Amino acid sequence: MSNRFIKGIIGDGFLTEIILTAFTRQIGISPEDTYVLAQTSGRCQELLEQYNVHAVQNSMVFIPASQIVILAVEDTASINDLMLQISRQINENALIISVVQGLKLSTIEKYFPNHMVIRMIMNPWVVSGFGVSTYIAGKHHNAEAANIARALLTSLGETVEVDTENELEIVGELILSETVYSYLTVKALIGSGKRAGLSLDKSKELVFKILTSSTTAISSADSLAESVIERSHGQTDYLEKGRQLMEKYNILQNFQQSFADPIEAKDVLRFHYHF
Repeated sequence: MSNRFIKGIIGDGFLTEIILTAFTRQIGISPEDTYVLAQTSGRCQELLEQYNVHAVQNSMVFIPASQIVILAVEDTASINDLMLQISRQINENALIISVVQGLKLSTIEKYFPNHMVIRMIMNPWVVSGFGVSTYIAGKHHNAEAANIARALLTSLGETVEVDTENELEIVGELILSETVYSYLTVKALIGSGKRAGLSLDKSKELVFKILTSSTTAISSADSLAESVIERSHGQTDYLEKGRQLMEKYNILQNFQQSFADPIEAKDVLRFHYHF
């Protein structure tokens, strides 16, 4: 793919860094074929040094030759001006992928009326190939562009195609909320293991095994498994023992502290979608 397609990313924030990392690690896209439109010369230098991509301040350098243009602007104040500028330069066969939160398909297609447009929301785990993305395609479909988009998205992890933008917003909220909740859950449980006397490495190992086992069991639950869960939940002594353990190892306090400190979660995730 890297030998055939020039990619242009509009935006130079952390979301762009997630995309660059995911594309390089999971898809094998060459940085030599990837251009990023950055706001300052200093940011151009940072992206060049860290990702070895072509980071520029002039869209004319790459937009006319790009087969894929990704809108990844986090400060949306100038997004309309940027789309107007790009629309005058872009390859007539280019595919437009937008990951800009709140930017509607109808608005994008107003500037790119003859292009295939895909709007998607993804979580940061795409950097490891285990992400989840939800997307919706615009009104102009063609098989080649659709295949390119599908290959890109599925290479980054699981995908959920939806039929309406309302569904996209709902699924997107679930995807991004899960990112935060999962992180805080793991953080709280690992902290509880350490408080109980486990080493950090042992606590991490056990928590990851427990959560992997639980997720697998729940996702494949049949009637017998569901019955086990319901019966376990209905046993007062079982729940009371759980409450005692949660109190003993400060599990609830760990959760409460984690959720009470959004700055820490933001610092770890550095992900700037807001609903």
